[in-house]
Amino acid sequence: MDINWPQLIVSAATIVVVLHVNLMIVPYVILLERKVASWTQDRVGPNRVGLTFGLLPNHWHMFGLGQPLADGLKFLVKEDFNPRAVDKMLFFAAPVLAVVPAMIGWAVIPWGGVWDTGSEWWGVIKVTAVDANIGVIYILAIGSLAVYGLVLGAWASNNKFSFFGGLRATAQMLSYEIPMGLIVLCVLLMVGSTHAAEIVNHQIGYWFGVIPQWLIFQQPLAAVLFVVCLLAEANRAPFDLAEAEQELVGGYHTEYSSMKFALFFLGEYMHMITGAAFMAVMFLGGWHVPWLDYALYGGSVQPVETGFLGMLLKFGVFFGKVIFLMFVMIWIRWTIPRFRFDQLMKLAWRALIPISLLLLMVTGVLVYLRLENWLWLGNLGVIVVGLGIAPLIPAGPSVNRRVPLAGSRFSPIEE
Repeated sequence: MDINWPQLIVSAATIVVVLHVNLMIVPYVILLERKVASWTQDRVGPNRVGLTFGLLPNHWHMFGLGQPLADGLKFLVKEDFNPRAVDKMLFFAAPVLAVVPAMIGWAVIPWGGVWDTGSEWWGVIKVTAVDANIGVIYILAIGSLAVYGLVLGAWASNNKFSFFGGLRATAQMLSYEIPMGLIVLCVLLMVGSTHAAEIVNHQIGYWFGVIPQWLIFQQPLAAVLFVVCLLAEANRAPFDLAEAEQELVGGYHTEYSSMKFALFFLGEYMHMITGAAFMAVMFLGGWHVPWLDYALYGGSVQPVETGFLGMLLKFGVFFGKVIFLMFVMIWIRWTIPRFRFDQLMKLAWRALIPISLLLLMVTGVLVYLRLENWLWLGNLGVIVVGLGIAPLIPAGPSVNRRVPLAGSRFSPIEE
C-alpha cells in the first residue's frame, strides 16, 4: 500500500498544532468567560494576577492574563480527595472518558482548506487531521460518547446529588441528539455529502454577488436550532441542569476535586470548541472570508486550493469564527436564566423535535424540486406553522400550582 507521506506529515502537524492550541486557549476562554460575566454584571472581574514572575514591576497586572496560570497551579496542588464509598476504578476513569471524546472530535474539521504547495513531491495537501468521507457522522458519534464519562462519574460517586445529575445528563443528551441529528440531515440533503470539506466548499460563493452562500442564510431556523442543541449537548447554561448548583450542589462532579475535577472542566470547554467548529463548518462557511476574498484574489471568489499564506489565512479565519461562537455561548450563559428540568425536556420533545422533523420534510421537498434557493422561505413557513400550532398543543397539568398549607393565606384555618 502506497503511503501519501506529504499528507501524513501535514495531518500529523495539524493534530499537534490544533490540539496544543486548543489546550492553550481553554484557560484563556475560561478567563474570557469570567470577564464576560463581570461585564454582564457590571463588575471588574479578575485583573490582578499578571505574568511578571518577579522580573517586572508588580503594578504591571497585564489585564489579569496570569489568572489562568494561577488557576491551573491551584488545581495541581489541591488535595485529591476520594470518598471512601466510591467505586474507585470508575471514579478515576470517568474524567478521562469525559475529556477524551472532546479532544478527538475536531479531527475531521477542515481547518485550512487545501494547500497547493507548488512542489512536485508535496503536491496538493488537505489541511486536516483526518480527511474522512464520513466526517459529520464521526463528529456526531464521538460527541455522543461524552455522556458515558458523566454517567460513570455520577454512578461511581455513590452520592445522591451526583446520581441525579447523571440521570439528568443522560436524559438531556439523548433528547437533544435527536433534533441535532435531524438538523444535520437537513444540511446533508442540501449538500449531498457527509464530507466536512465538501460542506464548506458548497458554501463558497455569493448570491447576487453580495450575500455569502453560507447555509445560515438559507436555513436560518436550522442554524438557531443547531446552536440550541449544541448548548444542551455541551451542558452549557441555560441547559446545565446536570450540575445545577442550587439544586444538586455540583451534580455529577460533586465528589470530584483537584485535577479530576479539572478534567471535567477541560472536557466541557473542549466540547465547546468542537461544537463551535462544527457550527462553523455547517452554517458559517468554514474558512471562507466573505467580501474580503474579492480584494485578496483580484475580484474573484476565494479558491479552495491556495498557497501557504492563503492556507494560514484560512486557518486564522476558522479559529476566529470558533472564538466568536464561543463568545456567543458565554454571552448566552450570563444572559438567559436556567430552565427547570421539566421545561428542558418539554423544549426538546414538544418543540425542537417536531419543528426539526417538519424542517427536514420541507428541506427534502424543496431539494427534490430543485428549489434550494427558496429554503429561507421554507424556514419562514415552518416558523409560521409552528406559531399557529403551538396554542393548540395541550399544555398539561400546571407544575407551578400553589400547594395548600393549613394556616397560610392560601389555605386559612376554618373556624
